[in-house]
Amino acid sequence: MRRVHGGAIALDRFSREYSVAERRSLNNEVKQKISAVAVQYLPLSGTIFVDAGTTTEFLFPFLRDKNELTVVTNSLLLATDIGDSTTNVILLSGRIRPITLSAVGDLALNAMENFHADIAFLGTNGVDVKIGFTTPDSDESAVKRKMIAHARETIVMVDSSKFGKSFATRFAKLSEIDRVVTDIGADNAAVQEMEKAGIEVVLA
Repeated sequence: MRRVHGGAIALDRFSREYSVAERRSLNNEVKQKISAVAVQYLPLSGTIFVDAGTTTEFLFPFLRDKNELTVVTNSLLLATDIGDSTTNVILLSGRIRPITLSAVGDLALNAMENFHADIAFLGTNGVDVKIGFTTPDSDESAVKRKMIAHARETIVMVDSSKFGKSFATRFAKLSEIDRVVTDIGADNAAVQEMEKAGIEVVLA
């Protein structure tokens, strides 16, 4: 509990950003299930965006040795996981953000101007049906927005523990996302609100 004037507030109401190591230890089985479902939307050929996140990172076994697929990513971890396979991998340049091991900033945004994708696979730190999809860092958010703008379709991969949470910067309203892949623990009311906004919600 955190003491405040007039009482106390539970600390779990305050959203904080976990490190890569912390996030890699959270909900791994669920993230694997989400990835196994999300991969059914993977094109056989063409270009996809995959942003930096421990949920999207679980796509890596399905992205290896896809000769006709190009993966554009700002994730050092994902690029390392699939870079030695026959898949064409393009790692965006930029400032490396230590907590997520992602390339962000003007260099990454400028590089994105040269790419367009069939699908963007994105993670998120929070999902709030009133606010939208959020992340703590404005630079991370800017890359996500650019990926959405340059993709024909956007899929957000998010486990149910992130529902009802919000962070400092919004990268998408509900209406800007085509599909959400989550798990069966997702709040039913939130799922219904997303579907009303035109999002296809798929439960793993």
